[in-house]
Amino acid sequence: MSTALFIALLAPVLLWPLVTAAGGRLRQKVGWLALLGPVISVVAVASLIGPVAAGEGGEVVVSWIPSLDLELRFMVDGLAVFFGLIVSGMGVLVFFYAAYYLDDHYEFHQRFYGYLLLFMAAMLVTVFSGNLLLLFIAWELTGITSFLLIGFLHGKEVSRDGARMALLVTASTGLVMLAGVVLLGQLADTYNIAELAGGALAGADRGQLTVAFCLIAVGVMGKSAQFPFHFWLPNAMAAPTPVSAYLHSATMVKLGVFLVARIFPLFAGLELWTPGLATVAFGTMLLASVLALLSHDLKAVLAYSTVMTLGFLIGWYGLGKPGGVQDDFLHIIGHVFYKGCLFMVVGIIDHATHERDLRKLGGMRLRMPLLAVIAAIAAASMAGIPGTTGFISKEYMLKGLYRFAADGGWTWFPLIAAVIASVVKVIFSARIVLAVFGGAETPAVGKHFHAPTLGLQLAPLALVVAVVLFGLFPGVLGHGLQALATTGLHTSAEWHYSLWHGVTKEFMTSVIIVVGGLGIYFAVGRVGWDAMSIPRWLRFDTGFEAGVKALPVGAKWLSEVAFRSQRPFDYGLIVLSFFLVVVGGYAATQVNELWPTLPGVEDFSVLRVVVVVLTILATMLVISAKRWMTQLMALSIIGLFLTFYFVLLQAPDLAMTQILVETATLILVLLLLARFPRSAEEQRLGERAWNGRKMGNILVSLGMGGLVTGLALVGQRPRDFVLAGDYFLENTVPLAKGTNAVNTILVDFRGFDTLMEVTVLVIATMGAVGLFMRYRRTPAELAAREMGPGGFGVRSKRANQRSEGVNTEGEA
Repeated sequence: MSTALFIALLAPVLLWPLVTAAGGRLRQKVGWLALLGPVISVVAVASLIGPVAAGEGGEVVVSWIPSLDLELRFMVDGLAVFFGLIVSGMGVLVFFYAAYYLDDHYEFHQRFYGYLLLFMAAMLVTVFSGNLLLLFIAWELTGITSFLLIGFLHGKEVSRDGARMALLVTASTGLVMLAGVVLLGQLADTYNIAELAGGALAGADRGQLTVAFCLIAVGVMGKSAQFPFHFWLPNAMAAPTPVSAYLHSATMVKLGVFLVARIFPLFAGLELWTPGLATVAFGTMLLASVLALLSHDLKAVLAYSTVMTLGFLIGWYGLGKPGGVQDDFLHIIGHVFYKGCLFMVVGIIDHATHERDLRKLGGMRLRMPLLAVIAAIAAASMAGIPGTTGFISKEYMLKGLYRFAADGGWTWFPLIAAVIASVVKVIFSARIVLAVFGGAETPAVGKHFHAPTLGLQLAPLALVVAVVLFGLFPGVLGHGLQALATTGLHTSAEWHYSLWHGVTKEFMTSVIIVVGGLGIYFAVGRVGWDAMSIPRWLRFDTGFEAGVKALPVGAKWLSEVAFRSQRPFDYGLIVLSFFLVVVGGYAATQVNELWPTLPGVEDFSVLRVVVVVLTILATMLVISAKRWMTQLMALSIIGLFLTFYFVLLQAPDLAMTQILVETATLILVLLLLARFPRSAEEQRLGERAWNGRKMGNILVSLGMGGLVTGLALVGQRPRDFVLAGDYFLENTVPLAKGTNAVNTILVDFRGFDTLMEVTVLVIATMGAVGLFMRYRRTPAELAAREMGPGGFGVRSKRANQRSEGVNTEGEA
């Protein structure tokens, strides 16, 4: 079992470098080489059906980093094998389809198939993951690879926008999901899915468990395009059609459905499980049906219909009881069959006519009769017409919803939503077939038409055959799905599917849905449907794009107004004010606990007092001096007095450090002052008047001085707890072989910290020097006698210069 699993997971990854290397020589034919990946994987996954059906499934554990107790844990059960078959099976058809679809008009075929192989590998790891953290990593990898695939045609703005939108939505919601995963792991003290489902959460707090469920649900809604994240999926249709058929119909968007099924045994007993999932999911189903009805792009119609079905599938699990659900695999596989087929059909139409607008297509049954039959059968399955898997799925959907609605009250909402959405689905299914293949041929069809090859139509034909075969013989499908029933997720009831159940309320409802949908379609007519459009207030995607474009504008405004990005001389005032408010505010609320013990007379030393007084006098000189050089000398005097103070405290290491800091500071300040023209200091001497800014500087300075003094006094209070310094003093000789504890702490005990600090200082110094070299004065600035270093003049001064016609722009 483990061998087959690793073959399935590694085949796409190992084939990827080979495909990339051979792409330059094989060009578009490299698709046939890439096809080996999904073929090997689907055979390997299929070999797992027997052991799982016989109850021999379980976990496969690979030790990764034994010293850190890290391992790769995979789960082989019915749910994983079912989704693994979908991923690899659809992968075979999509790779085969892409080999015909991507002709020589496309570039970088090896890159496309490489992305597709990596995506397939990430999907397989996700569904077979037995650890929530491993699942999350693979989950995010699917988002990254889908970003690359959606934006593959990066020369088009719509592709770039669609890829960015998909990545931002799925990645941000994925981070929220990570918080839920971590919380869940903390509650259970394990991230292993089998242990979580086996009772590790039995004693967990229900409130915290509900929070974890809500956080994970956000990730589910983002990945499966549920409200309010439903807008990203139609915009992702800018990708090549094989990507749409694979990622956004059969696989990636169903990851949310898969995760809901995986966590079903963990959260199904929560009070929020059913109302939370059912309300959002079936509400999304209704909204997406309206958006699909009002769309005109073929891919957009199919994308919104996918959002509809995803809402139903998530809602179906939401209606489940702790004992398990039933028929979920039927609904999922039915959607895979017809939706994957329809996306491929749309790709063929776009490939043959370069047109996807329903309002411009028509009469294509004469050009492509085989494709017309394929599309009609797939659309019939989507509408739930008898003889298709879609009809079987709809019958059991109505049966389950009627059973749930028997409780009365709000439980009727899922049934009502599903019926209305099903009627709408019949309408746009009829519109797809009749608008594209019916009527007279339009000019858009004949303008660029070239007939598709038979090979291009084989993949959707295979899916249609499955639609009809399992639609006419559903018992075969039910028997196969029953073999993959999963403990904890499914009930123990037998899965017996049949084509005819008699004249039941479900059958009558189904008849009303089909007749009502067709009646509404023909009543409105093609002209009426073509005239409709999605109102602006329902275009969440335009709002999202507006927000993305407004974000840098708002960030720039905030940085200029609040953080003074254009006034670097204000940085210190802002940072110190924030520190004073936060730390000082907290200290004010804890004044009783933090009130320091003031030093007594015996604590004073005459020599130290003299040094402090001289330091204060030097500080006053810095404040009162008018010229920069005088202030710089006063600052150096302060540094020397502090060095002497450390010597008086018998701390020669600190004194040496202080000397080095003073030296580096002096050099940097001299470099800075060298960039100032003498005219800047002369003008500064003329602006010594008191103003609000200077008063603010004084207040902040006094506040910081008082705060630091208070913190120093608090630090000298007697302590009862054990100090870390005691450990260093006791072990400096036996462990570090040194008698100077300060040196051993810096070099031995915290050597890496010191290394990183020195590295940061070096980088900061080099950056500062680079800035000094970067901002040089221009002749215009020198002529205008502008204040400050090059590029950092005063706004009011610049405004006056502009009004006088002096050019102050330009930074070398």
